[in-house]
Amino acid sequence: MGKNTKSAAQAAAEQAAPATTTRLDGGKLETPATKGLSQGEKVNYIAAIQTERAFMMQNVENPSQSMIDGFTLLAQATILDVAVGEIATGRSVVGNIITANENNYKALQAMALERGIKLPEYKALPAPTEEQLKIHGLLDIKPADAKVLNVEASNVSDRAIEQKKKEIAAVAKAVDNPAEIKTKEQLKASLTAMLVKPITDGIDRPDARVQRTIKFYRGYLTIQANAAEDKKTALEEMKAKTRQDMLNEIAEIVGPCPFSLNGTAYFLRKRAIETGSPISAFCLYRRSAVPEKDNAIDDSYVADITRILLLWSCNSRIAECNSILKEQKKHVENETGAAKAATEAAIRYNEAAIEEMKQVIEWVNNPTFDIVDSLVEDYNAEDQESEKCKLAHRIVSNIMSTYYPEIDIKKADKDSMLKNVQQRAGIIINMFRGPLAQSISYAEGNLTDIIVSEEENGGE
Repeated sequence: MGKNTKSAAQAAAEQAAPATTTRLDGGKLETPATKGLSQGEKVNYIAAIQTERAFMMQNVENPSQSMIDGFTLLAQATILDVAVGEIATGRSVVGNIITANENNYKALQAMALERGIKLPEYKALPAPTEEQLKIHGLLDIKPADAKVLNVEASNVSDRAIEQKKKEIAAVAKAVDNPAEIKTKEQLKASLTAMLVKPITDGIDRPDARVQRTIKFYRGYLTIQANAAEDKKTALEEMKAKTRQDMLNEIAEIVGPCPFSLNGTAYFLRKRAIETGSPISAFCLYRRSAVPEKDNAIDDSYVADITRILLLWSCNSRIAECNSILKEQKKHVENETGAAKAATEAAIRYNEAAIEEMKQVIEWVNNPTFDIVDSLVEDYNAEDQESEKCKLAHRIVSNIMSTYYPEIDIKKADKDSMLKNVQQRAGIIINMFRGPLAQSISYAEGNLTDIIVSEEENGGE
């Protein structure tokens, strides 16, 4: 793309909101640092994310899985957050979502349902107009091959709207300077705001918001320590807190996992449930993480955030299901016939959801090395359709696209690839286990270069 050529996202954002400065430059959202995004600007922001991703898919040769997952995760989580925010504040229905992929829409639909948003079936969605496609930068898609979704108030449960209203109220009470916090209520509101407010002077990703929140909380703790009677001891205790300690404390203070982070957490939980380990969830989060200035990513940091988001969202989901169950069990006693059967089915659904969340918590807190130890054997299994073989191939694909996105699996030497992937998988599991429960069989020092040939040699 030439220096003076605008991307589809830039053109769409400018056309949709000529009065604002919202735009994407190389994936970075730029707005005035002193001004937060209005609901309208957030709609434009979403349009920019969608069209930037579409432009990338159409014009970037062999886009990495990191790029694809990053844009998809951010767009889907933000879309629902903005939609419910618009409805909670009594404003007009947000702009439409255009999709040409039924499987992607089903993933969005499933995530939405868990968050109290019932979206129409894919086949029931209307086709977009040519003008809508043009605005979204989807110039190579025909109206007949796409769908439009408008998230309306009738789609959203009272529970979801109430949660969003509480977050909006928290943002209104929040302060940007930790030195101004005088009460526990102010601290809770400010930490919530740090997690849910879009980042307007950098890349807005879930981990960027978490990093911002940790920085804010560290500032607050430092101020409190400096004001303590025993300042030296208080400062030492504060400095001894690990990142995980602070994330745990933030979750405890904020309460239920914020609505906007729940979308990200849903995808992480889904990977854990599908694979029975935190490996794929870790990989997904790492691929959507914002690199440091040296373009590096701290894996232990990613593991900490992945762990906290999984545990936080699971515990929030359990509390939510228990609250719903309490009401359902109270009503079912007075029901008969079809109504009773429907409520009993709903009770079973929520009870199953609780057990599923408990299982994810166990996988996060006490992951085993079983899937890692047998990875090479399972990958090469004679029965390539077995569940173990499919899972091994999925883990390999996840780790390769996360750590070696520049390598074509089909051109990689299978033995050297599997050796390194197995080590990476074991290293990830170690990060989710206590120091005394880690395996010395898996370590950074055991990694080697993956041999790659110019011709396909059956790496996949």
